Amino acid sequence: MLKNISLYDFGYNFLGPVLSRYVSVVSEKLSQLPENKKVFHLAREGYALEKAFDHVMPNNVPSAYLNVSRVFLFRIMADVDASWPLSVKHGFSGTLAQFLHARFAFSQQEIDTLVSGEQQEKTLVLPDDYNNVCSILKACQHKIRELVKPTRDVYLRYLDTLGFAHHDVTPVVLDVGYSGTIQKLLTLLVEKEVHGIYMITTQTGSVALGGNNAHIDHVFKTDVKMGGGYTLLDRSMFLEALLTAPNGQFVDIIEDGNTNTFHFCYGKKTYTQENFSDLDTVLSGALSCVEHAHNHHIHYSLNDIETLFAAYVTQRNLLPRASWPLFVFDDAISGEGNVNPLSFFGL
Repeated sequence: MLKNISLYDFGYNFLGPVLSRYVSVVSEKLSQLPENKKVFHLAREGYALEKAFDHVMPNNVPSAYLNVSRVFLFRIMADVDASWPLSVKHGFSGTLAQFLHARFAFSQQEIDTLVSGEQQEKTLVLPDDYNNVCSILKACQHKIRELVKPTRDVYLRYLDTLGFAHHDVTPVVLDVGYSGTIQKLLTLLVEKEVHGIYMITTQTGSVALGGNNAHIDHVFKTDVKMGGGYTLLDRSMFLEALLTAPNGQFVDIIEDGNTNTFHFCYGKKTYTQENFSDLDTVLSGALSCVEHAHNHHIHYSLNDIETLFAAYVTQRNLLPRASWPLFVFDDAISGEGNVNPLSFFGL
């Protein structure tokens, strides 16, 4: 009982104001977008964002939860040249085989069909070897297409059932941040303009991608970079750990041709997801704060959010002991596995 009270109060006081500020500003920004807009909450942070959104905008704007992940999009678009600046340039150090597995989730059997054993052992350092990697991908582009196109076609049909790819729908994606990689990949994939509203962005504005634009907007801050001194971004791991879904990372989609339904496959769960009832208690507290603030016209300023967040993520004694095991998330894109911000920042 005491544990649940502690987690609930923590959610109300720490996560609640962040979500309240975010969804209230999102509501204002959505009013400036076309009438045919539809909101898509990106997995996994979208699990909590959708619930907060529904507290503030019930039925006002159509919305849906979107199963998606960077690694999944990297994989199904691995044969698309225009996607390589997004998928290949992220930092990495290791062999080519390790890179193909970590970045594109290719199995060893698939890697064997793409490149020789000698090539697989080649050491890479990215982004320095970006051009070399692109040359390798180009050389086996046809083989990659044979591997990924069937899944890409299924995913496009899934997007169509949600209305994401409809010509008369303006998709708006919501997520924590930061560079809009998923939004940019979706813009390339569906070949239409996609809007995105994030808590924090490295750069706000429109980005041209394959003849269409990805329109990136922010709520808290823009023009900031990791390690640049802006605590909400530098220690955003604390948010990412709490804003997660009960499932592991989305990794694949299967279509049932008999029922025209889709089945989703997820990766390994973190401790948090294995013990989701604790995190759900935190989210319950946060959503109570969102609802209370909305019903009583309470508005948290950006300064309120920044001050509150900085206090919690720099002083371990402010984080209830029951919450400590929840701060674990997987950083699949780097290939580093699970990350715990408490340990990472030495708290």
